[in-house]
Amino acid sequence: MTIAKYRLIDLIVLTLLCVIIDIVGFFVSQSDLIFFYVTLSTPILLIIYIRWDYRGLISTLVVAILHLILYRNFDLLSLALYVTSIFMISTAMIWFKLVGRNQIKQEVLWLTLYFLTGYLMMFFTQVLAQYILFKEIEWIVLITRHGLNLILGWVILMIAKRQEDFMVDMEKYLLNQIKERQQEEHL
Repeated sequence: MTIAKYRLIDLIVLTLLCVIIDIVGFFVSQSDLIFFYVTLSTPILLIIYIRWDYRGLISTLVVAILHLILYRNFDLLSLALYVTSIFMISTAMIWFKLVGRNQIKQEVLWLTLYFLTGYLMMFFTQVLAQYILFKEIEWIVLITRHGLNLILGWVILMIAKRQEDFMVDMEKYLLNQIKERQQEEHL
């Protein structure tokens, strides 16, 4: 299997995981537990970025389209601002320029900063959107809705961090695997 095929399959599987998680979260939030909004696609998107760098933006686009479909009853400006907040998660990739993708996984501090950068950029974009739309910010609602997601997202990343070959630069990892196999065949 080529790296391109592996990347495509990997992106499809992880993106489907994001979609399923967000669909479940949406329908749970439509019940009596409206304050309980679990959307755990954020840590999965952050894992995708580490695995595939900017190519992970394809997954972000799919998640954004899903949210456009799920929240189609909102007005155009609200939807545009909400989708913008989803794309703001990708600002976490700034850490790739400062620290290597594989190093982010190695240290809890780097991984936490990476996660917080993406999550807080999304959060504060939603805060700004709420202010633009309603001229007020409902901090209690926002913090309640995002608090649990922030904690669960961080826990998911810490669990993923413990997996040896999961949260790595996959292109480099696969090239190293190919090189090792070739060396073994020559022995």
